[in-house]
Amino acid sequence: MDFFFNPSTVAVIGASGKKGKIGYEIMNSLMGTGVKIFPVNPNENEIMGLKCYKSILDIDEPIDLMIISLNATQIPDTISDGCKKGVKGAIIISGGFGELGEEGKMLEDKVLKIARSCGMRIIGPNCIGVYSSKDRFDTFFQSKEAMRRPSQGPVSFMTQSGTYGVTLLELLDESHVGVSKFVSFGNKIDVDENDMLEYFFKDGETKLIAAYIEGFSNGRKFFEKSREISKRKPIVILKAGRSSEGSRAARSHTGAMAENYLIFEGASRQSGLINVDDIEDMVDIIKILALQPLPREGRILLITNGAGPCVVTADAIGISKNLKMAELTEDQIMELKKILPDFSIISNPLDLTGSATPEWYEKALNILKDGENIDIFILYFVVPNAPIYRNIERLYDLFSRNWNKTLVVVIAGGEYSKNVSRRIEEMGVPVITTARRVINALDKIVEYSRWKNGRD
Repeated sequence: MDFFFNPSTVAVIGASGKKGKIGYEIMNSLMGTGVKIFPVNPNENEIMGLKCYKSILDIDEPIDLMIISLNATQIPDTISDGCKKGVKGAIIISGGFGELGEEGKMLEDKVLKIARSCGMRIIGPNCIGVYSSKDRFDTFFQSKEAMRRPSQGPVSFMTQSGTYGVTLLELLDESHVGVSKFVSFGNKIDVDENDMLEYFFKDGETKLIAAYIEGFSNGRKFFEKSREISKRKPIVILKAGRSSEGSRAARSHTGAMAENYLIFEGASRQSGLINVDDIEDMVDIIKILALQPLPREGRILLITNGAGPCVVTADAIGISKNLKMAELTEDQIMELKKILPDFSIISNPLDLTGSATPEWYEKALNILKDGENIDIFILYFVVPNAPIYRNIERLYDLFSRNWNKTLVVVIAGGEYSKNVSRRIEEMGVPVITTARRVINALDKIVEYSRWKNGRD
């Protein structure tokens, strides 16, 4: 699969010099990536300062990868030309295939038959293609001005939905969680989730795998691979088509048949997959897994300068499957009483009250960080409280240290609070906005930790 993510030469079939055209945006995405680009369009002589070719067969140099944006009916002949040229792979951006019904499915079969006759691999059709952060290589028709590309990082993502792909990439960039590789495979007539699962597993730059799947090409193979891979790399998956309504939507989107969701859930538990409910759930879990150590168990200590959210969090922990409130030891309580003001409520939640300064949080963490009775710290901050706001740089110092546990911050509020959250995430600590979201994410992460370590 390397030639999809790190090609030396790329031919853009259907390239355009007109802004707003998909062929233009693909060219614009590729420019400056270091790859040698050959635009192909019989109606143009030059595009973006590059010689434009009438056909891929007119190019003198070997071509690793074709990126195709043409009418669906033109693509069989284009793939045939690619075979004659000895092209290794093709990314078909165009729609108009199996998602439209039987006629489109027949066209897919024709394209695949031609590609297989010469050993060419295909991503798509009906997709946005690939992204590799190491060389900033991407095939997107989303404008660089409108969509930021994430920096290099530990997450690789595969998706049947280009829209979900764009959303996740932007949210991970916003959260300062980098991406290694990304693939949108749309109707996946050839390269599928099993190919990418194996590739991401072997990829040394990928530490965490995420996926949006509507239907499986070979579900048994996927779960067998996942059971092996999940022991080494977490797999976070959003499975669509859970209901009859969702299944119908999946068929009209990528032509995918959605499997029985109860079967999927059971197979996921056996294979160590982390199932998520929506894209927000996926981002929360990815942030914690990417930025923090995996907790051994689910004993949580809450530290706060405002009690309300902790009450809601305690409720959520109480009905979770894998979490519980940590119990402070007598020694910990005695030590905390020595260093905290008398009006602090020393229990769990550890309520430092609205008078709390960053130093109080630090003193408490210094006492508790080595406690074997605590696996996870959740720190709540009401950022506008004067003792925090007036000492905000001191608050940031708190996150420059390793606290020996999984550490998650909860901050909600307006623009100032959001800016503080961004700064904290830049320092490698995930920030989540609500009690429901943080507990939902941690519950699934602890379930995975228990499976991985044979304690489920």
